[in-house]
Amino acid sequence: MKPTVKNITFLLLLLLMALPAFQHYYKVFQIRGLDGDFILNERPAFSWDSWYDGTYQNQFDRYLEDHIGLRNFFVRINNQVKFSLFKETNVEGVVIGKDNMLYEFDYIRAYTGGDFIGKGTITKKMQRVKFLQEYLKSTFDIDFVLVYEPSKARYYPEFIPDTYLENGTSLSNYEYLKEKSNELGIRYLDLNTFFQHAKDTTTKPLYPKYGIHWTEYCMSFVNDTLVKYIEEMRGIDLNEFSVTSFTTSDSISDSDYDIGKTMNLLWRLPQPKMTYPNFIYEQDSTKDKPMVLVVGDSYYWNIFNTRLPRHLFANEAFWYFYAKVYPDSYFGNKRVESLDLKVEIEKQDIILLMVTERFMYKFDWGFVDDLYRLYSPDFSGDLVYDYENVIRLDAGWFDDIVLKAKRQGVPLEDAVRDEATYQAITEKKDIFLIWYGLKHYQEIILNNQGWADLVRNKAIERGISFEDMLIEDADYAFKTDYPEIHAKHNLIKKYEDQIKNNPEWTEQVQMKADQYYMSLEDMICVDAEYMANQNFVISDPIEEKIKVYEDLIRNDPAWLESVGKKAQEEGLTLDEMIRKDAIYMMGKEKQDSSGK
Repeated sequence: MKPTVKNITFLLLLLLMALPAFQHYYKVFQIRGLDGDFILNERPAFSWDSWYDGTYQNQFDRYLEDHIGLRNFFVRINNQVKFSLFKETNVEGVVIGKDNMLYEFDYIRAYTGGDFIGKGTITKKMQRVKFLQEYLKSTFDIDFVLVYEPSKARYYPEFIPDTYLENGTSLSNYEYLKEKSNELGIRYLDLNTFFQHAKDTTTKPLYPKYGIHWTEYCMSFVNDTLVKYIEEMRGIDLNEFSVTSFTTSDSISDSDYDIGKTMNLLWRLPQPKMTYPNFIYEQDSTKDKPMVLVVGDSYYWNIFNTRLPRHLFANEAFWYFYAKVYPDSYFGNKRVESLDLKVEIEKQDIILLMVTERFMYKFDWGFVDDLYRLYSPDFSGDLVYDYENVIRLDAGWFDDIVLKAKRQGVPLEDAVRDEATYQAITEKKDIFLIWYGLKHYQEIILNNQGWADLVRNKAIERGISFEDMLIEDADYAFKTDYPEIHAKHNLIKKYEDQIKNNPEWTEQVQMKADQYYMSLEDMICVDAEYMANQNFVISDPIEEKIKVYEDLIRNDPAWLESVGKKAQEEGLTLDEMIRKDAIYMMGKEKQDSSGK
């Protein structure tokens, strides 16, 4: 029988349908892998339980989807079609700008001020930076310097899609960090401004069209700027490095094509030839070689990979996102938390904290706060602030709060603080109540309409203001639930009041506050907590309970009158009778709770 077009088409379709399975088992074609960070589903282990409840089948389906033959090829076709026809990408966080300029969304959000963490938060962080710069320099001769790395969104705002600029721009973290740096006299190197000034004069691109970091060509000038800055700052002479030549090539480096690469297109995006420097380093043993620690993000990789630290510094210490330790992590997963922070810091001559605008909402990844705790007085009152930092370090959590704040029309700083307060209450309630216990119970009463109405009625009966009655009831509830924490809370408040009411003492505390670049209010809390810790005695829970009932009797006119009559009948003083009845009530409560 003569084959027809229909038959041939049917056979071709069958072959195409069978091809992925054939490729899966026999690997006939060499398929290029996908770029990026992927976790493929592993083949599930079979068990009758997972078979009967259906989990095995679901897991096996996901395994087949990830490992089917030609999968990577089809993924690239799909990505290419979406990009070429619809200007869309499957890569999370990538934005396709005008003229196909590629951005990461977080840089655009930072440029427009959409992730601004607030003046109060930044002020506190920068005050700590100022203290550390002065303390490390005066005590250990360590220069601690901020390096504000550039941002592609700030360098190329003209290619950002209009939809992201509809509401204009507002104060950004970078702008306010820089403002506070100038106000406090903080030493910093502003590469963002350096890039802005160079934009109209450079003949080569400082940012690649399809990459997110500075070009390797530009990085050679950044190296030169950084080295000269260090030499001038320390008054030293480092080994010379120079660019012997520049190579112009059609072959684009991975770092100049890092966003384009992760898009996993079928064809490489067209890009002009790029220029790459060729370095040589002087080897003069008489030159200075300082110990340098860099805490930074991925912008530093280009510098690190030129081997500049190896040739010019006495070490190559790079703490990537203040998490992984390089070069040690090339030979194992070395983490910062495994180090003795104080020892590592004090062996350095220079510490560079290098941050690009995208990460300025988390600014230092906790580095500054950890150092500040090392060299400043112990203080537990920063609990909520510490949880704010935890939130900002969790990108997904922070992003959710950014969206929530925008929907509710509240400042992002307030939204983060509310979430941090909730976490503090939930996870470290004892410490939270030491500082905010009375206020916390007031809010509980106000949020309970029935309770608030009772307090209002009691205030009217006693002829006092609702606010005074609210404080009294909140204090009583706080003391009843947590007598020891209540006592510590009150002791701290007592010392705070003593400091505030003594001008000479306040002046001394102000001097300490100035030394640590801390607000006077915070420094008063620090000193009050220290004194409370020295003098706080854990109370007897039985005596505390007796005291609770004594207060109940004294605050209930009818009850107090009845106890007074009994005192007369038994020949006791009123105080003795009140204590006797309080002991009786405590015993009765214990008996009732035991069911006897």
